[in-house]
Amino acid sequence: MNYTISEKITVLGKVIQKPNLNFSFLSYLLQGEKNVLIDTVPEKAGEMFLVELKTLIPISQLDAIILNHSEEDHSGAIGLLLADKEDIPIYCTAACKQRLISRYPNGKFIEIEHLSMLKIGTFQFQFIHTPGLHWDDNMVTYFVNEKILFSNDLFGQYLGCQPPMDKDYSVEDVLQGAKLYFGKVFASAPFQEKQVVLKLRDLDLKCVAPGHGVILKDKFKDVLELYEKECTDSWEAR
Repeated sequence: MNYTISEKITVLGKVIQKPNLNFSFLSYLLQGEKNVLIDTVPEKAGEMFLVELKTLIPISQLDAIILNHSEEDHSGAIGLLLADKEDIPIYCTAACKQRLISRYPNGKFIEIEHLSMLKIGTFQFQFIHTPGLHWDDNMVTYFVNEKILFSNDLFGQYLGCQPPMDKDYSVEDVLQGAKLYFGKVFASAPFQEKQVVLKLRDLDLKCVAPGHGVILKDKFKDVLELYEKECTDSWEAR
């Protein structure tokens, strides 16, 4: 998969198609004065991912990686990237670094704090930690320039298509995919940890780009309302 979602952003990844389920693994390349990769794909899709990435830029021109979560389906291609350029800075939470440092002892992991801001070239990012949604190392990345939330597992859905955009699905299908995913990944999280989701509605958002499913542009507000309902219900059920 190689699909441009804005002048500076390309989504890469893979869609798995099964008889009763489609599912995607998505990564994002931001190109400009500096080139930034947000998340990767599972290791078994890593070679294909690297080929796609190299059609856009040489790995030597990759200036930074933002890793929202250490789980293998998002970090699996890190080793291949470091084999080409071992000094790429990898921005992540302290817990994410702790989970990966033994596997990549020479990796240049840079810990970032909750709500901290980072400028890479002309790109401005804000990082929001979301521990417990669904591991202790999760975070989301707000791309200030284009008002896009790179949300990793959060707001993911059991959907997948090419191009990976919500316009190809009805509201009902998007909500069904999001609700099933929420139930599988986030429903068991403590109420307190779910509250960070409600605070994300304060961001000025034009688009949400998750690590699984489809990119939410037309139907993000519907998905956010679903999350608010699910999180409120978990409070009332206490």
